[in-house]
Amino acid sequence: MQLVLDTHGLVVKQRKGCFWVIGQKARRLISPERVSSIAVTADCMLSTAAIRLAVERHIPIFFHGETGGVEAKLWSPYFVGLASLRRAQALWLEDGAHWIPWGIRLAKLKTLRQLEHLHACRKICAVSGLDAGIGALENALDDLHPGKLPCADPDLLRQQLLGLEGTAARSYWQALSDATPERWRFEGRSRRPALDPFNAALNYLYGMLYPVVENAVFAAGLDPYMGMLHAEEYDRPALAFDLIEPFRPWVDALVAALCREDALDITQFEPRDGGWWVGKTAKAVLIPRFNDFLETELAADGETRAVRNHIHAFAGALADDIRAWYENREI
Repeated sequence: MQLVLDTHGLVVKQRKGCFWVIGQKARRLISPERVSSIAVTADCMLSTAAIRLAVERHIPIFFHGETGGVEAKLWSPYFVGLASLRRAQALWLEDGAHWIPWGIRLAKLKTLRQLEHLHACRKICAVSGLDAGIGALENALDDLHPGKLPCADPDLLRQQLLGLEGTAARSYWQALSDATPERWRFEGRSRRPALDPFNAALNYLYGMLYPVVENAVFAAGLDPYMGMLHAEEYDRPALAFDLIEPFRPWVDALVAALCREDALDITQFEPRDGGWWVGKTAKAVLIPRFNDFLETELAADGETRAVRNHIHAFAGALADDIRAWYENREI
């Protein structure tokens, strides 16, 4: 499970080899065996002994900002993986012929899952915008056929993939807004700041998804700063940005479901600084539902496993491909 520290004034210490969480009203002793990561979303105190316990047990600690994004992180240096795999990753990325199939795979999988989400929405409600969005995504999938892409030029391919993704995304978001309860509808994607409560919730959960993906990249032994489609990002975990893309539509579906179920209320969001922000009561809904979502079993890529395990398997598959290429390359 993820240990979420979301109450101001909490104190976390180490006691008898466990995390000792001390609040104003209650105290909890939590075994590190039960903790996969620690998310800090409010001002609290972590003792050096508690941090050392997390490091020794390879439990990453993520410090989240108001939008859910990770502002800082602590983890064991042993997450770095094998130097040989990092070297293989760098060489693999130097030649576009190697990463291009994976770049196309990422774009296709994200688009396919967006399409699946709209089809699921159509089973729940019938609105005209859904048909238009579904048609646009089907066209985008057709355009993502390798025969229609400039596979010989990595830079041109990167631009075309991002362009196709952007065109499909506009239709997707419009269709998703049409299928959302009227009070939650929105005018396209907005990030920092979110211009509506729906996007505020989405941004917050994307922010929580990033460290899960980055953790999977580290666990696979890869360098999160060497990416494919996001290769030009400076001082950013570009590979984590790449690998998160196919999993975004699952988070979209989670937020849409929370809105339909009335699990969230617009009064739980705060309008300020020209945008919308997730309030504490909304976080109290989003965080546990997101953690439940990570443990939810879904069928994908021919396997049924928990969402978290799908993410780790995806990063592992990339590492396996890179390792196999490196071991069999001609020198």
